[in-house]
Parts: sequence; C-alpha cells; structure tokens
Amino acid sequence: MINRRKQGLNKREQKILNRVILGAVILSVLFLLFAPGRGVLPYHNLQKEVQALHQENQMLQQRNVQLAEEIERLKHDEGYLEELGRGKYGLLKKNEEVYQFGKK
Repeated sequence: MINRRKQGLNKREQKILNRVILGAVILSVLFLLFAPGRGVLPYHNLQKEVQALHQENQMLQQRNVQLAEEIERLKHDEGYLEELGRGKYGLLKKNEEVYQFGKK
C-alpha cells in the first residue's frame, strides 16, 4: 500500500478527480454569473438602470432650465405676461369686447 501512494493516482482516480475539479470550476463560474446582487448579470442590469437614470436626470435638468426661464419671463416680460393672459385665460383690457362668430 505504501508503494501505491508514492506512485500517484491511477487512471480511474485521476478521471474522478478531473470531473470533481471541472464541476467545482463550473459551479464557481455559474455562481459568479448568477449570484444574487453580486453576479455579472445583476451588475449589467444595474449598469442599464444607471444609464436610464442618467438620461432621465439630464431631461429633468433641461426641463428645470426651461421652467426657470419661463419664471424669469413671467417676472420681467410684460408682453409675455399679457400674451399668456389673453391666450390661455381669455383676459381682456379695459373697453375691449370679444366677438365670437360661430359656424353654421
């Protein structure tokens, strides 16, 4: 028995050892790919979400700039304020009358 240990593994034992190592490697790779919250696929999904949030953030920043410009116009541009009041709210100046003609 002592001689056998010094010789190493026979072919059958070597084949079993190779299969065990291959199985361990495959399980490790699968764990790295699909581990909840840590794997490559969840990481890829998070990267997509970050990109989508970044785009949404840029759109919101642009909208914020537009709203700030409109606020400034409302504060300082009398012509814009009058145009908005007449168009959106139907306001009139003193001594103005509105005539509406309907289609027959």
